[in-house]
Amino acid sequence: MGLNEQVMSQSAADMAAFKQMQDGCIKELNIGTAEAALIATDKPVANPTESYKCYHNCLYKKMGMINADGKANNDAILKIITTRYAKAPVDKVKALLTSCGAAPSTNACDYAYKFEMCMINGLKA
Repeated sequence: MGLNEQVMSQSAADMAAFKQMQDGCIKELNIGTAEAALIATDKPVANPTESYKCYHNCLYKKMGMINADGKANNDAILKIITTRYAKAPVDKVKALLTSCGAAPSTNACDYAYKFEMCMINGLKA
């Protein structure tokens, strides 16, 4: 089951605000139509471009999920995940925040992308 299928109780206003943030990041990073379509699916991308990786960093910043030091804001992420994915066990999410946040990365975009993929894979497991 994909993460989109697990979304439980987001309001139309929340979804519209999220879509607006997504669109803003896609425009800011000049992401092409094909790559933008992949972003909306929550599916892994075989060879993500730097822009695709930076999309996650951009979105995380807009949502307050990345601190000023470029690392994950665990409190904000926990709140967002438990709101969007009501079936996700809090203990599991907290464990993922710790393990995914410690993943080595080469820059802010790489960190956000690897963190996102780690969280998605962990929540699906």
